[in-house]
Amino acid sequence: MTAGNKQKSRGFTMIELLITLGLVSILAMLAAPSFAQFIKQERLTKTANQLNAVYRYARSEAVKRAQTVILTKQDTSWLVEIEVAGGRETLRQFDSNYPTVNAELVNRMIRSTGELNLQSNILISDNDTNTDDYRLCILRSGQSWLGKAEENCA
Repeated sequence: MTAGNKQKSRGFTMIELLITLGLVSILAMLAAPSFAQFIKQERLTKTANQLNAVYRYARSEAVKRAQTVILTKQDTSWLVEIEVAGGRETLRQFDSNYPTVNAELVNRMIRSTGELNLQSNILISDNDTNTDDYRLCILRSGQSWLGKAEENCA
């Protein structure tokens, strides 16, 4: 004896959908600031690593070519150059892809032995207290490392 056609309803009710949508939007609002902070930190880290890679490239070129390589600061760029007949040839150029990230670039000469004329202490910062700034330390011997901005390069 079946009294009627009873079908089991499938799907979600409007109330269930609205509650779920409300929870998702609250979680998204909580995650947005930390995601923005993550992006800022990644930009800073990427710039520091690129700067270190350019220095290491310059040092390896000095040793490979057995001649002095010049790191020249030009506005916000760092040029890797060698002396050639009639001037200088630029081998590589470092430019920060992010205008909010600053690097205190300096002019340096890397001898054919891989040693520098002066020790370098380059701060890479975005002027945001919520991110961890970096310091590229380069000894006169040519050794380099990236450290936290608060650390000294001694």
